[in-house]
Amino acid sequence: MKEFKTLVFAIASICLLGACGGSKQVTTPGGTTKGTKQAPWGTEIELNECQILAEQSPATRAYGEATNHRLSFAKAYAEGQARAALARAISAIIKTATNEADLSWEKYAGTTSEGQSVIDEGSKGEGKALQIAEEIVENTVVIKTNQYMQPNRQYHIFVCVEYQGDVTKMAAKIVDKVKQQVPDEDRIKMEYQFQKFEEKIEKELAKRSNK
Repeated sequence: MKEFKTLVFAIASICLLGACGGSKQVTTPGGTTKGTKQAPWGTEIELNECQILAEQSPATRAYGEATNHRLSFAKAYAEGQARAALARAISAIIKTATNEADLSWEKYAGTTSEGQSVIDEGSKGEGKALQIAEEIVENTVVIKTNQYMQPNRQYHIFVCVEYQGDVTKMAAKIVDKVKQQVPDEDRIKMEYQFQKFEEKIEKELAKRSNK
């Protein structure tokens, strides 16, 4: 009897060790199983292809996700989320480069021909930077889609979008759109600042791109 209890204890110990050490299967939000591994902080869940692609070049790519019982709606919403994420990232780069280049393009409001100044340059500049970024991401295409069917029969979709062009092309486009915010007579005076601005944009984009 004693030997039997010892044998049962040994088998149980082996099973516990096997459960703790190896790779497990975990259900993701999309309803599929992915290989994972244990870490001191918890269970590490694998990234899908859309997430990996976006991480490889965050300057020109971003991913979005959405859940809906209609596949077409989930895809469209996920695509919109991806473009919005990329626009926010580009907007942050514009603001960083603006500050580092000491370029005061945000103070111009209304039409560029009027050259009116705004009272709140900070909030106006942030809004304009995001608007420019949203125009930039119009030149993006979907490069990868991951589709999952959840237990409740809803679709969970991941979409990765990519800007069509390298970081140099994107930087030139950003600078051109920012220049359009400034009246011609002032733009000439700010030529040096615009040159520094473009350099800063290229530098920030290059740091975020592996291409």
